[in-house]
Amino acid sequence: MTANMIDSVTLTEVPAARRPAVANLLQLYLRDFSEFATVGTPHGEVDAEGRFPYVGLDSYWREDGRVALTIEADARLAGFALINRWSALNRPLDHSVAEFFVLRKYRRHRVGSRAAKLLFERFPGRWEAPIAWYNQPALAFWRAAVAPCADGGIEERAWRAVVRAGVVFRDVAVRDFALP
Repeated sequence: MTANMIDSVTLTEVPAARRPAVANLLQLYLRDFSEFATVGTPHGEVDAEGRFPYVGLDSYWREDGRVALTIEADARLAGFALINRWSALNRPLDHSVAEFFVLRKYRRHRVGSRAAKLLFERFPGRWEAPIAWYNQPALAFWRAAVAPCADGGIEERAWRAVVRAGVVFRDVAVRDFALP
C-alpha cells in the first residue's frame, strides 16, 4: 500500500456470526446521520443505553432478497452496505441500497465509489438508491457514483415515505466503466 492510497476495495457477504461487526458499524453510521436529524423529532436520538436504535437488522440474515456486506479497504474493515428489494417508488426492481456507510478515514480515497461499482457489478439489474433529501453529502456521492454505472441514464425522482423523503436514483444497469 502506498501512503494515502488505497490499493484494493472488496465487498464481503457477512455471515450471521459476524453480525456484530455490522451492528457496531451501524452505530457509527447512525451517529454520522444524526447530524442531519431535526431537533424535536425522534430521529437521531439514542436510547436509554446511549445506542442508536435500528429496527430490522436481523432480517438481513433471515429474509430472501436482503444482503449484508462489509466493505474492506486494503483488507481493513472500512464500512458496510445493506441491500434489499424495497422500492421507494413502488416499482419493480432487483435491488435497493438500504444503507451504505464508509468510515470517515476512507472517504475522499474513492473507497465508497469503488465499493458502489463492485456492488452494481456483483448484483446486476434494476436498482434504486433512496437518499434522504437533507443528506446533501450522500446525494452528491450517489450522483457521482451512479452516473458512470447507468446504462442509458438514470432517473432521479423526488419521493416521500412515512419517515424519509428524498431522491431516488432508479434503473441503474451496470456497464463497463472506469472511475475517474
